[in-house]
Amino acid sequence: MTELLKKEIETYNVHKAELLGKANGKFVLIKDSEVVGVYDTKMDAIRQGYERFGNVPFLVKLIVEVEVPLEFTSNLLAV
Repeated sequence: MTELLKKEIETYNVHKAELLGKANGKFVLIKDSEVVGVYDTKMDAIRQGYERFGNVPFLVKLIVEVEVPLEFTSNLLAV
């Protein structure tokens, strides 16, 4: 997945300081090298991404100074 959104993640990193200054704690929508917009909720950003781009990869990311790694386990994995 990282390769799939590589350009979007690079774009976030380039604009991170600016985004932190004006929208800390909000969600950013990024497609390719474009910062599309900043939204109050994750669902607003996702909805806008689907409305604008359709069912294609785009990045919705919480704007925070310190990233907290999250771990998820699929319930579909065999035990």
